[in-house]
Amino acid sequence: MRVLLLLFLLSAAAHAVPPLPARLEETGIEGATLAFTPQHALWSDGSAKRRWLYLPPGSTIDAARPDAWEFPRGTKAWKQFSRGGRIETRFIERLPDGSWRFAAYQWNAQGSQALLAPPEGVPAVGIPSRADCLACHEGAAVPILGFSAVQLGPELKRLAAQGLVRNLPPALLESPPRLAPGLGYLHANCGHCHNDAGPLAGVELALAQRAAAPRESAERSLRSLAARRDDVLRRLRSANPYVRMPPLGTRVVDADGVALVESLLQSRPKELSP
Repeated sequence: MRVLLLLFLLSAAAHAVPPLPARLEETGIEGATLAFTPQHALWSDGSAKRRWLYLPPGSTIDAARPDAWEFPRGTKAWKQFSRGGRIETRFIERLPDGSWRFAAYQWNAQGSQALLAPPEGVPAVGIPSRADCLACHEGAAVPILGFSAVQLGPELKRLAAQGLVRNLPPALLESPPRLAPGLGYLHANCGHCHNDAGPLAGVELALAQRAAAPRESAERSLRSLAARRDDVLRRLRSANPYVRMPPLGTRVVDADGVALVESLLQSRPKELSP
């Protein structure tokens, strides 16, 4: 019995997840293998952003399911936010057991070091709590929102040629997905919740999540927008935290984004007829 207990304890220790590093530099960001920029960015009150991805050596992303890429365990991703200087860098990591963990690192005033932010975040500078991170990222098929077939359309062939992504459907390689700017804006800012699998699946604002059939999905999204046209625009224009959409990560209305959606709704009257 003691031997079995000892073996159990040794096994548990071997699979124990170390705590989040106290400093950003300790997360492995210097070893990030790929910088990337999605086609359609999430609005973050005008912040400039940079993004990086790390895959363990010899591993690849399985893209057989276009809307639910399978990232290898050990994958890490970072997103840096700047407004006049670096504010924070958000961190996502896939653990050995297949789960994901999330953290934010706050940069000091000199921009020389970023330290782990507290779990409740730092609202004064816009750093979200870990609960807020989960609210958005766990609503999607995979938590890395900006690294997908729709978001990386023009880069898919290069990523496949480099062996970073495998099993992409041939149709996506032959005709990489592209969305109209207004629909792309809604996809990036709302699609992680408003989709068939997300927490707001019952809401009729079903966005273009099906990268395997982007044209058909876009048409479905456009038709569903017609029934909620006024409500969508009201929420995008609102600064009220109880009304606005998206509800997290922003305090400032994105006038350019609203204009993109207005243009989308006005330019496709026939397709948008309920």
